Amino acid sequence: MLHRDGEVEQLDLQIRKVILGGWTGRNREEVLSHIEELRKLGIPEPDRVPSFFPVPSNLLCSSSSIQVVGGRTNGEVEYVLFIEGKKPAYVTVGSDHTDREVERISVHLSKLLYPKVVAPVLWSYEDVRDHWDELKLSMEVDGSIAQESKVSSIIHPEKLLEVCDDCVIFSGSIKWKDGTLRFGERYRISIEDPVLGRSISFSYEAIRIH
Repeated sequence: MLHRDGEVEQLDLQIRKVILGGWTGRNREEVLSHIEELRKLGIPEPDRVPSFFPVPSNLLCSSSSIQVVGGRTNGEVEYVLFIEGKKPAYVTVGSDHTDREVERISVHLSKLLYPKVVAPVLWSYEDVRDHWDELKLSMEVDGSIAQESKVSSIIHPEKLLEVCDDCVIFSGSIKWKDGTLRFGERYRISIEDPVLGRSISFSYEAIRIH
């Protein structure tokens, strides 16, 4: 659904490609810090910075619950850009839910295992373009803030046009509070627009299969 000027419009979007960004921070030191966070978990350094990973479009979902195997999976809050042709059309918030154990073997493989959760509410990119860097991302894990930062800390949407057209692309994530990855069951992801006084939030559960 597109929310604009107090109106709600139902959209019928044809999703052909989904791409996930990684290590996309604008600040090189913060990117290296995130790589170090993952290295402590046994996850190898990326071959390229930034990196982009295509995944099947059927992984994209707006479900309030997903199923996971094992206890070391978690989400990461990202902005999600819908690109039509060569232009950014819509933006929302999403979570690239990832298996950290499998990530030790292959980052790309780990991103194929679980749904990529996206809020069902969109904003027009044109409505936020002029104040883009003021937008804020955050994620709560089991009711506690785990990630929080302005989008100015990660790649600008118009740089993502170099990566793909006619696609949905996840931006790559922001830093973790205290530099510590959090694992839990309940995730709440948000993008806030303080200039227009609005936000998009979405919650989901990661239900472990025993």
